[in-house]
Amino acid sequence: MGMDGFIPMLDILPQAQRRLWPELDATPGQFTLYGGTALALRLGHRISVDFDFFSNEPFDPRLLVRDVPYLQDAEQVQVAANTLTCRVDRGGPVLVSFFGALGLGQVAPRLQVLGRKVWAASLADIAGTKVAVVQQRAEAKDYRDIDALLRHGLDLATALAAGRVVYGASFNPLISLKALSYFDDVPTLPEDVRARLRAAVAGVDPGRLPVLAPFKPRPGPESESRP
Repeated sequence: MGMDGFIPMLDILPQAQRRLWPELDATPGQFTLYGGTALALRLGHRISVDFDFFSNEPFDPRLLVRDVPYLQDAEQVQVAANTLTCRVDRGGPVLVSFFGALGLGQVAPRLQVLGRKVWAASLADIAGTKVAVVQQRAEAKDYRDIDALLRHGLDLATALAAGRVVYGASFNPLISLKALSYFDDVPTLPEDVRARLRAAVAGVDPGRLPVLAPFKPRPGPESESRP
């Protein structure tokens, strides 16, 4: 496992999430924590409440519920092929979601949370998913997450290049740049965040994005065949 780990900023978790946190060690190793919570545990920039686990491997939701202790007493909110969302009660509701067979490329190795058996995606991989998600929904938290990544030193061009690694040719960086310049649908977004995002967008030449060498290419037709 090496030294590739990080100390989580647990202050960003509300009480119920804090109570559940040690139990997440029972999460199978094929799953990696992505999303705003994975990012906030690293950067401490906002409160985050949901745990979203991603995997490129398929899984059977029924077996996951059977094998993972913290899911056994949970309310099942969504159950579908390679998809499970549960509401776990730990003195308050905590949403935990699992998504499998995703076919994601990987920009950098995932990181283990120090002292835990939980794995979290790299900042670059989270950035790649965040610049893509603003194409599908307008939520202030996603814009705040991208702003936090920028303030942490990851430039927007690199985040867009990461989106290409994660999603392949289906990812269009121009749509992300447009979304990150338009704030009518996110009225609660603070003006300083808007200003930083506008400046970041202005600094990107979409025709000259860096090309990142993937740590792991996307499984499937776009990647070279693997043994």
